[in-house]
Amino acid sequence: MLYAATIHLLAGAVTGSVFKVQMLLLWLFVIAGEAAILSATNLSTAALWASTNLCSIEVGYVLGLFSRKFMEQAGYAGPSIRTTRPQ
Repeated sequence: MLYAATIHLLAGAVTGSVFKVQMLLLWLFVIAGEAAILSATNLSTAALWASTNLCSIEVGYVLGLFSRKFMEQAGYAGPSIRTTRPQ
């Protein structure tokens, strides 16, 4: 389960640094699907699996947001194209 949590954490970090929140919602549906498939085999493991992976992907998303903001402020990356600037 540690490998799965690590992969979900990295997926959340990439999602947070590159994409908007709609992609996070898509990941949450994917994790719900993973838990549904796992619940067909073992219900007690599915609950632990779902809660661990949900937490890890959300923590990764927040870490990705912070890393993107840090890179923008340090000058390594430009602001997102989707941001609107006041004129």
